[in-house]
Formats: sequence, structure tokens, C-alpha cells
Amino acid sequence: MKKVIIPALLLSALFTTQTQAQTVFEALSDAYNTNPTLQAQRAYLRAVDENVAIAKSGFRPTLALRGSYSDTDVSHDNLGQKNDGKSSNASAVVTQPLFNGLSTLNSVKAADKTVKAEQKNLSNVEQSVFLDASTAYFNVVQNAAIVELQRNNEKLLKRKLDETTERFNVGDVTRTDVSQARARYAAAQASTISAEGDLEASKAIYRQVIGSEPKTLSEPKNLSKYIPNNFNDALAYAKEHNFAVLAAKDTLSAKDYTVSANTGALLPQVSLEGSANSGRNDSEIPASKDHKQDYYAVGVNMTVPLYDAGENRAKIRQSKYQKWQAQELLLNAERQAVSDITKAWEYMAANHARIKSIKEQIKANKIALDGVQKEEMLGNRTILDVLDAYNELLTSQVNEVKARRDYFVSGMQVLSAMGKLTANDLNLAVDIYDAEKYYKETKGKWLSLSVD
Repeated sequence: MKKVIIPALLLSALFTTQTQAQTVFEALSDAYNTNPTLQAQRAYLRAVDENVAIAKSGFRPTLALRGSYSDTDVSHDNLGQKNDGKSSNASAVVTQPLFNGLSTLNSVKAADKTVKAEQKNLSNVEQSVFLDASTAYFNVVQNAAIVELQRNNEKLLKRKLDETTERFNVGDVTRTDVSQARARYAAAQASTISAEGDLEASKAIYRQVIGSEPKTLSEPKNLSKYIPNNFNDALAYAKEHNFAVLAAKDTLSAKDYTVSANTGALLPQVSLEGSANSGRNDSEIPASKDHKQDYYAVGVNMTVPLYDAGENRAKIRQSKYQKWQAQELLLNAERQAVSDITKAWEYMAANHARIKSIKEQIKANKIALDGVQKEEMLGNRTILDVLDAYNELLTSQVNEVKARRDYFVSGMQVLSAMGKLTANDLNLAVDIYDAEKYYKETKGKWLSLSVD
């Protein structure tokens, strides 16, 4: 009876991570709040927001103060004259653009579309971080379970070695049987050490991506509620909501506006200019002594560009090529989205079927081990047969742990390909970063130097 119940220890490792566990969604919340890659992308997006304010400056007036001062000392040796003088001048100039070929208007639209594209890219980075975080999470779950399986297997083989040694001492088995049991026990020790190394390595990656220590982890029970029931629904959703595709569309629009903005440089440029000037001249010459002059001027300036050595035309051609590039990148993003959702869905389905098959294998291996143990007690099987049965059961259980890890990771990949692996879609308990709020606050700033 003792030999029959020992293998049950192998099964306990699959359930040791379930008590008071930190869920994968809680781990993703930690990553959302602390991951440096995500924080850096948010800062980058705020920098891109400033491009709208920069582009809008083309609508606004510029104000400049100018001043000069000179002190002259001129001597005429031939005439015996000396002319000393001091002069100062101060002016204020205001320039208001009136028309620049709609370059400013199109530049603002291009900057706005670039911001929209980078907002999508931020969501894409968020999904990438979440995919890395969830993979790190499931790797720890997997490796912790494998360590427990290997440790329990090591205990079983140690008991089997002790039992075989006792039977050898009474002449029931041969020295070969003892050597076989000792070899399997040594192999189990090596496997445990290797599994423990894998676990520590996965914990290091967990800390890097998520920013906290992995505590008691568990497999999610409700991941399927975020995933459609069939592939066609997932594919249709991905085509409409994949962030890489959406970002590529906004980038193409931005490049189109850039072409128009560069073309505007070939049209007349009109501006309104006003100035106020105050000058003072103090010279030894009587007519210029203590002379002061104030004047004001308002005028309209117009420039008609004729030829600028080819610079503007080169910029127009360049922006057209960039638009062409953006069109091809959009096509590539659309194809990539279809490929990603298809691969992720097929992997998920395959892993789900794989889990079912391995469960059947485990069930059969348990029955086989029970039978081999009983037959070995009757002398119909060797100790090596029992050791092989132990190993086959352990291998199938390790394979199930790996298949479950692969299933959950592929499920996360499905969500990422669809555009649903975000804090908002997963209803994480975090304060959602409001990229639109920062954009609206930034685009209308005129004088502020502060950053948030």
C-alpha cells in the first residue's frame, strides 16, 4: 500500500500556488504603475504633445525688444578738432503673420495627427509591457510548480533507493538494481538544482518588468471572459482596434498634411509688423547735441518666393516619399495584425488541446505506475520498470505545467493582437493615465515653462 500512495506527492505541486495568491491582474497593475519603459513612453508622448504648441506658434505674434548704445571718440589731427558722442537706441517690434500659404494650418494638423499616432503607440507599448509582465508571471508560476514536482520526485526516488538498498541487504534484489535506483536519484537531484536555477532566473525577470517581488502566484480563472468565442470575431476586432494599425493610419494622415505644409512655402508670405523706436544722440557737434527722436511705424510685409536654391522643393519631394513610406507601413501593419491574431489564436487553441491530451496521458501514467508497482511486488516487473514509470509520470506532469503556461501566454498574445491587453480593457485597479488630458493642457500654452 505504501508504494501505491507515494506517487500522489507528485500531484500536490500543481496546487501549491493557489493559496492567498497574487493574481496576474494585480501584477499587471504593479507594472502599469512602476514599469520604467511605460513611464518613459508617457514622458516621450508629452514631448510629442509640445509639437502642436510649436506648430501653433506660427499663428501667434512675436514680440522683441532691441537696444543699442555707442560711445565714440573721433579726433581730426589735421583740423585740430575733436568729436565725442554718445548715442542710444531702443525699439519694440511686433510681428503678426497673416498668410504663409496655409503652412501653419497644415503643420498644426500634421502635429495633431502625430500626437494621435503616438497615443496609439503608447497603448502599444502598454500592451508590450503587459505581455512581458504576464509572461514573466506565468514563467514564475510554471517554474515554481516544476521545482515542487522535481523536489517531490527527488524524495520519491530517495525513498526508492533506501528501500532498494534494504532489499539488497537481505538478498531480495541485485547490486544492479541498487545502482539503477542510485543513478535515478542522482539525476533527480540534478534536475531539482536546474529547476531551482530556472525559478530564480524567472523571478529576476519578474522583478525587472513588474517592479515587485513575486509572492504566491496563481493561474487566472477568468481570462476567457476577455477573449471572443471564435476566431472570426477576434479577427474582426483586431482589424478595427489593433493599435499598430491605428497608429499607422494617423501617421499617414500626418505625412499628408506635411506635404501640404511644405508646399505652402512656395506661396506668398504676408505679415503685419508694428514698431516703436526711441533714440538719443549726444554729440559735441551743436546740431546733434542732445538730440532725441521717437517714431512709430505699422506696415504690411509681403514676400513672394521665386527661387530658394531648391531647398523647399526638395522638402516637398522628401515629404512625398515619407507619405509613400507611411502608406506601405500601414499595409504592413494591417498584414501584421492579421498574422499576429491568427498565430496567437492557433497557438492558444493548440495549447488548449495539448492540455487535454496531456491530462489523459497523466491519467494513463498513474494507472500504469500503480500496475507496475504491484507487478514488481509479485516479481513480474523489475525495479527499473518502476523507475521508468515514475519518470514517465513526472515528465507528463511537467509537460502539463508547461502547456498550461503556454496556453495562458498565448491567450495574452490574443488580447494583445486584438488591442485589448490594456489597463482599461482589463479593468485593472489603477488610475488610468489620461494622455488626452495632457495633450489638451499642452496645446494651448503660450508662456508656461512648467512641466507635469
